[in-house]
Amino acid sequence: MIQKDANMEPTEDRIIMAKERRQLVPYSDMHIWRMEKTGAFPQRIKLSPNGRVGWSLNEVKGWIEARKAERKAA
Repeated sequence: MIQKDANMEPTEDRIIMAKERRQLVPYSDMHIWRMEKTGAFPQRIKLSPNGRVGWSLNEVKGWIEARKAERKAA
């Protein structure tokens, strides 16, 4: 899926692993898991039967942008 970034330029979505997700959102893995369970963070994507998971970069960036919008609205 191709989305547009803040500058209205197309960006291609990709799967990010936990290491990159932690760089973008510096919460513990357990905190992210809890947030996913309550719907407060994008759901992980199961990549293999042995437990490897990732997240949609565009969904994580969208979550970050929503937090910024909440800050501006407050």
